[in-house]
Amino acid sequence: MKRLLLIAIIWAPVPAVCRAAKPITWNLWPGKAPGEVKELGPEVDTTTPAGRLVAGRRVIRLTNVSIPNITIFRPDPAIDTGTSVIIAPGGGHSILAYDLEGTEVAGWFNSIGVTGIVLKYRVPGRARNPRKSWLAAAQDGQRAVSLVRARAKEIGINPNKIGIIGFSAGGTPVKYTALTAKRLYDPVDKYDAVSFKPDFAAPIYSGGFPEGAELTGDCPPVFMVIAHDDKDRSIGMAELYIALKKAGVSAELHIYESGGHGYGLRKTDLPVTSWPDRMEEWMRRFKLLER
Repeated sequence: MKRLLLIAIIWAPVPAVCRAAKPITWNLWPGKAPGEVKELGPEVDTTTPAGRLVAGRRVIRLTNVSIPNITIFRPDPAIDTGTSVIIAPGGGHSILAYDLEGTEVAGWFNSIGVTGIVLKYRVPGRARNPRKSWLAAAQDGQRAVSLVRARAKEIGINPNKIGIIGFSAGGTPVKYTALTAKRLYDPVDKYDAVSFKPDFAAPIYSGGFPEGAELTGDCPPVFMVIAHDDKDRSIGMAELYIALKKAGVSAELHIYESGGHGYGLRKTDLPVTSWPDRMEEWMRRFKLLER
């Protein structure tokens, strides 16, 4: 009897949460994304051996993204907190630094029990209105939060513990979800009836105010990181912090003396690369890492 029981256990179906450990990808939109009127051609990886190095390593650079999607990376079930974070890589609305500010960040979140969801939003910015090159990224960010929340049970996450983090230009999806109330596209299906407002947000070295920001008390808690020598972005983030403070929004801003721009979470000798430790502490204070 014991032997038969052992065999039954060995061959029992694997729970869905374990199978979900393999990343899965969902397209954001059921058809073409809003405003797409022409084909850009195939998606392109523009990474080259001569490209910029960060911490001695190359950065994957993707462009010509016209079919935006999310890829879901689940943590070990033994440490899964139910919290998830949508991750928007930067790249100046021209490319996506897909590993540096995307998949590597998902891996770090997985290590602390958080589901990492990498957002591949549309790039380059659509040129019909150069002043609104950010619009496609903002639309994709809003859609991503609504889609993830609507399908939270299917993913295996808590619909009330969904955050968003964005680096540099990836701050656009963050700010147009966390700091605005207006949906920037006409609803396309039932998922758009679900709120696009995240439960917490983290613009990382991403500059200041979005156009049309509505800073009210219902904005989620915000965590920010910037280096003093990051050109004018440090001023923009300081101004954003002050505005959040005046609006009564919980906010935490870390300004490091040096670090420049575009470091992701790759470790160097610069103190700025310790910022993930500060974010983990912040998340613990908000009980986002409790099981």
